[in-house]
Amino acid sequence: MKSFLPNFKSNQGQVIQHQGLRIIPLGGVGDVTKNMYIYEYGRDIIIIDCGVGFPDEAMLGVDLVIPDISYLKDKVDRIKAIIITHPHDDHIGGLVYIWPELKCPIYATKLAVGFIKNKFNEAKLPKDPIHIIDPENKLNLGAFGISFYRVSHSVPDSVGIVIDTPGSRVIHQSDFKLDWTPIIGKPTEIAKIARFSEDGIDLLLIDALGSEKKGYNEPEINILPTFKKIEEETEGKILLTTASSNISRIQMAINVASDAGRKVALVGRSMESNFQVARDLGYLHIPPGIIIAQEEVKRFPDNKLLLIIAGSQGQPGSALSRVANNDHKHVFLKKDDTVIFSADPIPSTETAQHALIDKLAKMGVDVRYKEMEDALHVSGHETAEEIKMMINIIRPKALVPIGATYRGMIAFSKLAKDLGYTEKQILLAEDGQIINLVSGVSRLEGRIDVRNIYVDGLGIGDVGNVILRDRKVMSEEGIVLVIVPVDSHTSQLVGEPDIVTRGFVFEREAEEMLSKARSVVRSCLADHPNAILDWRFTRSHIEENLDKFFFEELHRRPMILPLIVEV
Repeated sequence: MKSFLPNFKSNQGQVIQHQGLRIIPLGGVGDVTKNMYIYEYGRDIIIIDCGVGFPDEAMLGVDLVIPDISYLKDKVDRIKAIIITHPHDDHIGGLVYIWPELKCPIYATKLAVGFIKNKFNEAKLPKDPIHIIDPENKLNLGAFGISFYRVSHSVPDSVGIVIDTPGSRVIHQSDFKLDWTPIIGKPTEIAKIARFSEDGIDLLLIDALGSEKKGYNEPEINILPTFKKIEEETEGKILLTTASSNISRIQMAINVASDAGRKVALVGRSMESNFQVARDLGYLHIPPGIIIAQEEVKRFPDNKLLLIIAGSQGQPGSALSRVANNDHKHVFLKKDDTVIFSADPIPSTETAQHALIDKLAKMGVDVRYKEMEDALHVSGHETAEEIKMMINIIRPKALVPIGATYRGMIAFSKLAKDLGYTEKQILLAEDGQIINLVSGVSRLEGRIDVRNIYVDGLGIGDVGNVILRDRKVMSEEGIVLVIVPVDSHTSQLVGEPDIVTRGFVFEREAEEMLSKARSVVRSCLADHPNAILDWRFTRSHIEENLDKFFFEELHRRPMILPLIVEV
């Protein structure tokens, strides 16, 4: 086993004995998003990726989900760097929330650095810690030797990472696919991967999102004829929505527009921002005069316009969502227009995307999406056959599927067994579970406590499961506000308790029941005439009795909020 650092020494020059490598996923296993992985050897730590997750329907009011870095908070001085595999939000989106607590260097390829710096600009964070890596060069970070190879993905400049520590070599292969004719960038560097694997790989962490998909991916270039065909069939303007980081898809749309004599406008903050970064860095080739500002759209005939618009996942408040609700300043839809969805929904956004497609269809515009035309989207993720090919090239001693749902991990396990791997060699880790690699043998041993950290507006981590449960109750069962007026001097009840409901019952039609509810409140106060001095007890007593009453009457359990008002 070769290592970049076979004779690793401490700062004091003392040779440190082999201590084994610990790998701890903080997100990204059993979950497609929120990717973040700790690699720990001795006192040195590196982190690979720092992404966000996206809320599902049960996470009411939550904007984003980020990894729990509690384990790292007393180890900040040991963190050598965060290394980024590619610039998708589920791999870089957590940086603006998490980096301020870690304050370590960030290493990424040129396009990823551009996107990250853009996010840091918006968050008013310093950009000095962000460094561009050349995949041809190596990084030495404490006990870690880091090498890179390029892979194809739906965003250019994606890399796989080879991690050397004294006595071990690990490959961290995040999102990838095998596209031999990418629109932008280079194909997956199979020969380079094979060279890294010559001396043996102890452990391979590999994206498993496509484990359930048979066969091989179509190349990205196959989408181009479909874009051209739709352009020819569209008498009005075209709105094309895709991931704002999918630079290849944006380039193809611009090429089609150029050939057809259409002007192109970028609509949506994320789309405009990523387009500008990619163009400035030379990843996009733009014909002169083709790009117009969205404010200029009304100056051109509809059949001379192609708009590349944000909102492919159906996000509420996105540019496309606003257009669909006639709430956009510059873009309005007509019956001759076509909207193209060139993106699959990511897990947890399926319902939102389908609802937006329905909304657009009801407006009478022509909506094209993958279920209608298969060649509108090509996955950026590997298929089962491509996973097998990668495993056969690397031939690691053990495997960890990452970036997939648990069912995807099970599918991965089955295909790995088809290649001759045993159950002990396939480690199905969960967030917080510790993977120990010692003397070439990898095992799951112990875990750290991790939880989802919710971002709600400007708050980070101040929304927990209790709050989410309360929001769920309010959304499903409604809310009942009980106003109890008491004398500020004697603490005795003054007048009648009042009950106000929202999302529970229509008050005018339920007056008789609410009158009974007020009687329940009076009985609660009469049961314990002196307890009103103890507000907590009084509130709890009212809640319990009203909860029982409403359930007996309607079989509903609204959120009950007693409010003691001194008058």
